[in-house]
Amino acid sequence: MSNEHLHLLIELMKPIGVETARRWVAALMLVPEDQREELVDAIESQIVAEYGDG
Repeated sequence: MSNEHLHLLIELMKPIGVETARRWVAALMLVPEDQREELVDAIESQIVAEYGDG
């Protein structure tokens, strides 16, 4: 398991992490299945641009 995956698991174990993860998944389930991957890609890119190291 990579350090990135381990960090994610640790964050999800925090009380607010589990609730936040639940909310993200619940919101994503509202998106039509054939559009989910594109939406995740767009959100991921935006987050990396805003908060990433590079």
